[in-house]
Amino acid sequence: MLFIALLMLAALAITSVAGYFSILGLMAIFPASPIAVAAMGGSLEFAKLITASWVYRNWSTANKLLKTYFTIAIVVLSFITSMGVFGYLSRAHIEHTTVGGSAQIKIEQLESQKTSAERRLKNAQTSLDTLDRLTTGENILDANFIRNRQKRERAALNKEIEAAATNIQTIETNLIPLKTENLILEAEVGPIKYVAELFYGSGDNATIDKAVRMMIIILIFVFDPLAILLIIAANMTFLGLTKREESDIVNIVSVEVDEPKAPTETPKAKKIRKQKPKALIPEVPDFFQFEKHGSTHDVPMPDPPRKNARGQIVVDEKNIRRMPRA
Repeated sequence: MLFIALLMLAALAITSVAGYFSILGLMAIFPASPIAVAAMGGSLEFAKLITASWVYRNWSTANKLLKTYFTIAIVVLSFITSMGVFGYLSRAHIEHTTVGGSAQIKIEQLESQKTSAERRLKNAQTSLDTLDRLTTGENILDANFIRNRQKRERAALNKEIEAAATNIQTIETNLIPLKTENLILEAEVGPIKYVAELFYGSGDNATIDKAVRMMIIILIFVFDPLAILLIIAANMTFLGLTKREESDIVNIVSVEVDEPKAPTETPKAKKIRKQKPKALIPEVPDFFQFEKHGSTHDVPMPDPPRKNARGQIVVDEKNIRRMPRA
């Protein structure tokens, strides 16, 4: 049961994550009505899992048309989920690329301003050097005269040099956080950059986009189909366990019914008393019944009795004639 619970938990976890990604991806594809899209995506995800379980449980008894439609519906819903996952992951990559692109644009703008300021500084310094060369003549009076005439021009050049230097310093200060952010983004893109170099031999932005698309396609071909198959595997394991339990119960009941109960107490053997055989008392004919009948013709005449050596009468049962009683 623990394995079945873990199997079902894994299936529900993958299904929940896939459904979450799919709903967000569908909301990104159809941004006009996000609530309706979220409700539709959630209900379709739930119906997909229930349909997959029902088809597996009733595959042998369900109608052929019903099975065909449900199978096609599961495949289409899995494709929709995969497209939603593709949209969500693509959006995440695009947002990351946009952040890195905006930082790079700012860096390029500041670098251009820095280059312009450096060029102004260089031009002003060159003009000032030219003015200095004009005042290096042998005649000191002429040099002072020229310097006095260049005073206003020199002041403008010095002011421009100071402004350019200040601008360059400000630009460099602003570049520090942008370059730091750009380095962090490049570090985050580093793994996919190496994947792009592995498969395509280059690490530029276009190649990185191709590598990202390839990774997303691999994920969507594993994500939702794995969730559906885990749901079916959980149903298979659960039904198999239920059948085993039912067969065990039937065997236990049959054993309890067929097995004769052992006697609790052994019956005590009855003592049979041996009866002594009764002595057969021969019926001695009443020789004096002749007188009762009054005639010897009514009673058959018995044989005369025999006597032994002691004088006792010996009765021979074979020769006894039964006389009817009056």
